[in-house]
Amino acid sequence: MRELRTAVMERIAFEVGPDFLSRLEEKLSAAFKASNDYSRGWYEPSQQAGARGKMQKEHISTEIYRAALESGLNADMPKTVPSGYCFTKITLPSFIMGGTRVESKHWKNANYAKVMGRLNDKLDPLMPDLFRTERHDLTEEKIFLVVAVAENQLKNNQPEIHFVVPYSSLEGYHFKLSLEEVRQAAQQPATEPMSPVVVLKKRLDEAERGTKEA
Repeated sequence: MRELRTAVMERIAFEVGPDFLSRLEEKLSAAFKASNDYSRGWYEPSQQAGARGKMQKEHISTEIYRAALESGLNADMPKTVPSGYCFTKITLPSFIMGGTRVESKHWKNANYAKVMGRLNDKLDPLMPDLFRTERHDLTEEKIFLVVAVAENQLKNNQPEIHFVVPYSSLEGYHFKLSLEEVRQAAQQPATEPMSPVVVLKKRLDEAERGTKEA
């Protein structure tokens, strides 16, 4: 698992690049500050947390999209059907990247999130038993990646940013990487790291051989 986690982290850093990471942090910090200031100025104390949450949900989608677009990434904001809510979709060589507010109770029930979550079926044999031989479709090379943003109440309600690879069910996650971990990986020499799916195929092949030999 450590090998695959490292492969995912290095590949994220390689594909999004340091410019995106800096823009993401800067834009989300500014947006969260704006929502904090607005809620304090226009709402009663008992209403402020709810007001911030609604604004943060929109800020997260918007600022991930803008940071990606300004960094030269393939960014889109499709509308859901039938509600018409816009969600973030960043298409990278190895990932389809979305975003969510960690505190959101409804995100994992959204149809678009469920559809993209199925990309991670290929990872599910790793949990909880690494030595199961059940095979999933590995022809789809992309992994669903989520920029998961939480409100850090210990730091004046500023954003706490992680990159998460969720289970296909969206109930929990395979890997959770902090913004700082990915930033440090992005500072390494820019040699193209191995695709996480290639590492996964290798790991499952080894597990299958071990099971047959047992």
